[in-house]
Amino acid sequence: MSPELYRLVHVACAFLLFLSLGALLAHEPGKAPRWSMMLHGIALLGMLVAGVGMMHKSEPKLEWQPWLYAKVGAWVLLGALPVLVKRSLLPRFVAFVLVLGLGVGAAWLGLVAQKPF
Repeated sequence: MSPELYRLVHVACAFLLFLSLGALLAHEPGKAPRWSMMLHGIALLGMLVAGVGMMHKSEPKLEWQPWLYAKVGAWVLLGALPVLVKRSLLPRFVAFVLVLGLGVGAAWLGLVAQKPF
């Protein structure tokens, strides 16, 4: 697959991730529809596969640099967020602001193309 197709899948899965997080945060903890949690996992997996594929297919080959570690950290936090909200370790408003900040930060890291650090 070409890097452009990996990028398209990565962005589409990011949209799915934020759709699922919106559904999870819009409902009471434990009352969210089952599809939202399934969509969350599918989107995380798709983003991971597409991101790694994009990294390996790009020219020149990308190395593990600090900006990439920051994106993986954002991915991990976005993956753990539903559990933190469900167990009431994180208030819903704080989770909303965190989702927004992590999404904008990860997008900025991707758009700046390896030059923020």
